[in-house]
Amino acid sequence: MLRLRRLAPVALILAAWSSPAAARPQLSGGLTTGAALTDLRESVGPRLAYHLGLRADLLFGRGRSSDMAIGPYVDLATAAFDSIEPGGGVAWLVPAGSTAFVLSAGGFARGERDRGWSPGAAGTLFWGSRSYNFHGTYGLTVGLFAQGRYGLDPAIPQADAIVGVRVDLAYLALPVILAVEAIRR
Repeated sequence: MLRLRRLAPVALILAAWSSPAAARPQLSGGLTTGAALTDLRESVGPRLAYHLGLRADLLFGRGRSSDMAIGPYVDLATAAFDSIEPGGGVAWLVPAGSTAFVLSAGGFARGERDRGWSPGAAGTLFWGSRSYNFHGTYGLTVGLFAQGRYGLDPAIPQADAIVGVRVDLAYLALPVILAVEAIRR
């Protein structure tokens, strides 16, 4: 009991001296596009396919652009429009000067017309611009990514390697916004 009485003034001084954390969640959403090597585990060998997807994440713990952050992500992808692959997991942002690396890992479900649904695991490395928005919750994103996808169903041997670019949805919406504003004037 005597120890607690001695520590109370120290705790009060530290509480008065410290500043509140300014970290706010940062949301981003983007279009992913690139090339995929699919069917890496199939006996027919790999095939080159077009990758298209949407990805959004919500990162916690950043108070400025030089802070790390972690949070959930969701994505929806397709390879050559032969499959639909919803997924999600956890993303970890590591700042690297004026750019950032985002490492993410999670699961997905791959749906194909002739094979049905099968589970899988995915890992992604993103490198590019991940702005920190001091005035709002949405942060812009643009950069390069590499992703590996591995099917967990032994009956459907699936493995894919994907490389591409992620462009923020806000950048894609700017021409539409400019056109609408020009028409309104």
